[in-house]
Amino acid sequence: MEYINNELCLGPLKKPLLPLCANYMRPIYVYDLDFVAQRYQAMVKALPGTRVFYAMKANPNVEVLQKLKSLGAGADVVSLGEIKRALESGFNPQDIVYSGVGKTRHEISEALTLGIYQINVESLPELERIGAMARSLGRKASVALRLNPDIDIKTHPYIATGLKDNKFGMELSLIPDLVKCLQTYSDSLSLVGISLHLGSQMLEFSGYQEALKRLKAVYVDLQKMFSSLTRFDFGGGLGIFYDRLDIELEESLLKDYAKITMETLADLKCELQTEPGRWLVGHCGALITQVQYVKKTSAKTFVIVDAGMNHLIRPSLYEAEHLIFPLKKTLETMKADIVGPICESSDFFAKERTLGKVQEGDFVAIMDSGAYGYSMASLYNLQELPLEICL
Repeated sequence: MEYINNELCLGPLKKPLLPLCANYMRPIYVYDLDFVAQRYQAMVKALPGTRVFYAMKANPNVEVLQKLKSLGAGADVVSLGEIKRALESGFNPQDIVYSGVGKTRHEISEALTLGIYQINVESLPELERIGAMARSLGRKASVALRLNPDIDIKTHPYIATGLKDNKFGMELSLIPDLVKCLQTYSDSLSLVGISLHLGSQMLEFSGYQEALKRLKAVYVDLQKMFSSLTRFDFGGGLGIFYDRLDIELEESLLKDYAKITMETLADLKCELQTEPGRWLVGHCGALITQVQYVKKTSAKTFVIVDAGMNHLIRPSLYEAEHLIFPLKKTLETMKADIVGPICESSDFFAKERTLGKVQEGDFVAIMDSGAYGYSMASLYNLQELPLEICL
């Protein structure tokens, strides 16, 4: 992000955002596909030989998916809807890893019929269900066990997934029961992988390294019983900085993350898999919104825009902070709460934020919203969803 000729520009090719507002109707999510490609290539370079399955929940925009598919990515999905979107975007069933804690019978049936590459199993009842359904369909499901090492990675509690009180994954103490189930359904279940995911927005790796070591030992033990076990899925969750754009530092963290991963798992000589989302697309998107009013009270100033928590819920849900910039550079500044039109006091993007001075009719960009922005949007208050534009 930088200003060129006093206009805010996005991505490595410095694409101006203001022209997108020429016929403005409502808020716009804009995604820079060249930025997506740059991030993907950096990750592939850091993790040689690793199969990358993009976590679609971060951003399921068709053009974003098509770009990642063209670069060689697979898709990590968590619903039948995401499976259908992946297929519509050009992915094959063998490009898809199916995660998620609440797979329904209908979803599992569709996945089995399609021949999805891998189903990441989150519970013993789910494994039993898949085994029974695959048997009845005359199929053999390729499954990976998502195991929970009960390790804290110091992230927001709402996006931590590797602790024993989280709903995700299975405790290591359950392994004997899982083995028994796999043996019971040996005709319809093929154990192909072990899966790990500790949570999102990971910026420190000591817990991650310990989790890899714990699950590596489990992998070695299980492989003695199941020769079909040939994949280690170390998940995603690598974080980005929301308070600044520092690509160099983020790529340095990527290298540290990759070094720990590759060195810890090198002697397994198996297929390594990863499921990044935020790291690939977070910085690549911005939410453009128009100032409707500048409201001054005895306590503070409010900049009221036409986007709200219904369009970008992260600040309300996670207390996340996004950089916010006017599309036209100004030398003057102001301090204000940037808020939306929704009938909730939690409908804000920033509080007591110093930003370039704006007035009614101006446009601002809420940066780094390419991940978990539009994909989490809603129709609350029957406000229209934002437009989406790819550059």
